[in-house]
Amino acid sequence: MAERAGPVTTLCSEQFGSRTTRSCCAAADGRLQWEAWGGRWGGFSGAFAVTPEGRDGGEGGPPGATSPLVSRLLTVFLPQGFPESVSPDYLPYQLWDSVQAFASSLSGSLATHAVLLGIGVGNAQASVSAATATWLVKDSTGMLGRIVFAWWKGSKLDCNAKQWRLFADILNDMAMFLEIMAPTHPICFTVTICISNLAKCIVSVAGGATRAALTMHQARRNNMADVSAKDSSQETLVNLAGLLISLLMLPLVLDCPSVSLGCFFLLTALHIYANYRAVRALVIETLNEGRLWLVLKHFLQSGEILDPTSANQMEPLWTGFWPSMSLSLGVPLHHLISRVSELQQLVDGHQEPYLLHWDQPHNQVQVVLSHVAGPETVLKAATHGLLLGALQEEGPLPGELEELRHRVQAGPEESWVIVKETHQVLDKLFPQFLKGLQDAGWKTEKHQLEVDEWRAMWLPSPEKKVL
Repeated sequence: MAERAGPVTTLCSEQFGSRTTRSCCAAADGRLQWEAWGGRWGGFSGAFAVTPEGRDGGEGGPPGATSPLVSRLLTVFLPQGFPESVSPDYLPYQLWDSVQAFASSLSGSLATHAVLLGIGVGNAQASVSAATATWLVKDSTGMLGRIVFAWWKGSKLDCNAKQWRLFADILNDMAMFLEIMAPTHPICFTVTICISNLAKCIVSVAGGATRAALTMHQARRNNMADVSAKDSSQETLVNLAGLLISLLMLPLVLDCPSVSLGCFFLLTALHIYANYRAVRALVIETLNEGRLWLVLKHFLQSGEILDPTSANQMEPLWTGFWPSMSLSLGVPLHHLISRVSELQQLVDGHQEPYLLHWDQPHNQVQVVLSHVAGPETVLKAATHGLLLGALQEEGPLPGELEELRHRVQAGPEESWVIVKETHQVLDKLFPQFLKGLQDAGWKTEKHQLEVDEWRAMWLPSPEKKVL
């Protein structure tokens, strides 16, 4: 009986991403022999022997239990280094996003058929010049709408990317519904498709901008371009599948308008549901006003910090555009004061590089920022503003804040006095709150709060001067 071989001496090893490490040893003839994927040394065939060029016998794709064909497909449609190179929510978001894109593609084919029918395609009596004029007016309206919307809401899209993403897709469904109904009212056809195209151009701006913001969130290795390119490939594949299905679907449903409209409503319901699931799957680790309010409210009531997953699950998606309190960061100083006494009241008690004005009857907080205000200062100023809003909300509060709430509810009191006292409370609470945010996984070195560009400088109040 032959003697059993001794232990194998490992010369080197390699690993692809987070997959299992495989080792390499020396063969009797001096060649390097690599361990088979799975951790066994049995059967050192030429497939695992290093060639003179220094390559292993694989196909160059990611190794593992999957077949070479599947591995190559994954490299075509997923970012390099997946899943480590993207955020943990990447896969569920992309899956639901693909479902909504497929439903939207099918709905779009029904809407396109209706528009072509309305402008006269297939009608011998239709005028080519009239159809061209209608098309030009439609496109011109959309172009103007794109410019106006980008100017009006462009700076707000980053702050509420999830809400605007959902809004864009719902607006797109409404635009396609208008296109489907346009041929039934020929007199209003041009106006209807102009409104529809205006909505679609708004969708293009909102959807494209929020998709860029979400790409920044998903890319974890400075690989935004790769993530964006692979997202485009996935969308192209889904749209191609949608076009092929549309070729089979359209001849079956177009002869019966009620069936066509029923298919549209069914696809629209799937589209909205898939969009909601996609947006709800996102776990964004930076704080906007909505997430900061949820975390702060939970902290004041329980003393604990919500982690990003919990806060994102609780974040409102349908009503996120209209918070109960108006918080404005980076407002111009001249909008708040017109007299020296007002400036002194505003500065009194403020040692941080921001000034805060609270309009108690309207529950509106306006914050003036200094030139030296950084992300942490902005986060503290926003927390201060939301803390004032908590005084007018229900729910338990820490002792000092509960006393202030009773004073606010008891009767009219100068707002600047309440602001000064909450500043003292915040000086004690905020370091603990900030540390809790960082420990829970929030990225506090940046934020998604809406901040205007105004900055100011001011002298400290006489009481606070150091002689």
